[in-house]
Amino acid sequence: MLKTIYFISSLVFLSACLFVLTSSILPGNGLAEDLLKFTNDYRKSKKLTTLEMRSDLNAIARGHSEDMASGRRSFGHGGYDQRVHKIKKIFKNCKVAENVAYGASNAKEAFTQWKNSSDHRKNMLGNYKYVGIRTARNKRGVIYYTEIFVR
Repeated sequence: MLKTIYFISSLVFLSACLFVLTSSILPGNGLAEDLLKFTNDYRKSKKLTTLEMRSDLNAIARGHSEDMASGRRSFGHGGYDQRVHKIKKIFKNCKVAENVAYGASNAKEAFTQWKNSSDHRKNMLGNYKYVGIRTARNKRGVIYYTEIFVR
């Protein structure tokens, strides 16, 4: 009986550890995946090819979202040239565009904000092949979104 209790306790502990580990590694909240779906569905409705999400671009987008959420950068496109420089190390001759948003409580709201803005909509419907999307929350729980497009 004691061995059974010990085994179950160990199993619960290991499961909890695995959950914590995977939630810190995986995208987690699903916002990026939802934004990719909304963006690609919108592109498909306009007879455009879908975008392929890349982990290297996600890392660059994450950095910008985290910088904005932490206050290291004000909201906007500050540091854009540095991000483009990093991207051009991956893709030699490329075109880059970026959408940022904050305050939307979910991916659908962020997508709708971008869709309703001519410049952001132009980026979403542009001639791009790859995308990086990541979010970050500030201390008050406000979400910052970055979507980077590359061809």
